[in-house]
Amino acid sequence: MLKGQLALGTVQIVNAGSGEVIGYAYTVENGLGQLQRWLLYRDPQNEFVVRPPPASMAGWSLADWQAGVKSLWRSGSYYVWAQADLYRHGGTYHGVTWTRLPAASKLPPPTYYPSAPRQLDPDGRIIELRQLQKALGLAFAVRGLADASSIEYWLLPEAYEPAGRAVSAAISVGARQASSLDAFIDVANQSWAPGCTFAITGCVNHHQQTPPAQP
Repeated sequence: MLKGQLALGTVQIVNAGSGEVIGYAYTVENGLGQLQRWLLYRDPQNEFVVRPPPASMAGWSLADWQAGVKSLWRSGSYYVWAQADLYRHGGTYHGVTWTRLPAASKLPPPTYYPSAPRQLDPDGRIIELRQLQKALGLAFAVRGLADASSIEYWLLPEAYEPAGRAVSAAISVGARQASSLDAFIDVANQSWAPGCTFAITGCVNHHQQTPPAQP
């Protein structure tokens, strides 16, 4: 059963064109979905691939990850706490059954961790997610990596598998425009069907010369 965008544990983030390693992420189940911790060496600019981790990091626990952040850190890196709350097609949330995605004004608010950067940046275009060249998901960002916090909205199809273990995922900017979250919801509703999941991800960003004290 789908548990979110990422496989649990450690995954590797690479540049889609060059294959350069541009960061890592560590994911645990949390709340309504999963809490992702991203360490990014630079802004991915909406073009990256999620792959399995190197063998040396494959069995890391959360404690291993938190201890390892200091050695993985590079000056000017981004660290992101991203809480993804998952909503399934046909589920009932706050008295509303999601046979259609609610209007932007009626979507549940994001959850932020620790209390209040992101992998995606807003530019008015819809971001596409592919697996095995066929599982097409959609994403949209409100605010961007330069902000203290942001929100990402992900439509995941039934065929999508959490990325970073058996299956990778490629994220890239598509040709379709969306001038607002409402416009994105209109597009997403065209693909919203039984088996789909909608993720609302609240992101908190740390962008400094040194890593966070409590990653």
